[in-house]
Amino acid sequence: MKNAVSITLVFLFSFIVFTVITIPASVALQLVQSQIPSNVRLGAVSGTLWQGQVSGVNYQNLQLHNVKWELNALALLTGQLSGKVNFGNARDASEISGRSNFAVSMLGNSIELNQATLRFSVEQAMKQVNLPLPVDASGRVILEVAQYNSGEPYCEALEGDISSPEIKVKGMSGWFSIGDLSGALSCKSGDVAIVVEPENLLGLRADATLADNMQFRVAGNIKPDASLPKEVHDAVKLMFGRPDSQGRYPVSM
Repeated sequence: MKNAVSITLVFLFSFIVFTVITIPASVALQLVQSQIPSNVRLGAVSGTLWQGQVSGVNYQNLQLHNVKWELNALALLTGQLSGKVNFGNARDASEISGRSNFAVSMLGNSIELNQATLRFSVEQAMKQVNLPLPVDASGRVILEVAQYNSGEPYCEALEGDISSPEIKVKGMSGWFSIGDLSGALSCKSGDVAIVVEPENLLGLRADATLADNMQFRVAGNIKPDASLPKEVHDAVKLMFGRPDSQGRYPVSM
């Protein structure tokens, strides 16, 4: 009798584990459908809860394609939902693409990311921030994050780099290149801080901050390289006034 009870319990436990592991992602999604914001639209879902894929995710003006995930079931024992995610086609410059390891606290709603990469176009980035002047630019932005911890309004900790190779800007005489821009990322009082590295054709040295409500602020100076078109130099003079004794124009936005 004792052996029969033990066998039954083992069978039931195995059945529950098998059911949870193999539960279709579409079924799991239906169970939490009411928790998904109404402005988030999901495409076709396939796979299981632990290893699945959604054909697309649309949120406001952002569109992600082929979002795939893998979850770590053992992490649930520590009160975390962790795993890895990747999305988009890295070879398609018009798509938002990326990958990351993640951990989400099921108690405190905190988020941790590491070894994360995000790629998007300059045009997509400019739609998300409030710039003081209209600018037509093209190129690609590559974000590499070694470590990120969520906080208010954006972060508690952040370590990474951001770069944009071969940015092009539209001027009166057409499109021209202003070369590469890059900077180091960190967290400053909850805001995302970017220190722009000075090795660029614009001669831009700046501390930039992305503050609450997507407010973008920049403080530094700029000294365009002589190789850039005359209209760049004229525009800098018009926007930033007189240069200092070293030919640098103060930047404050």
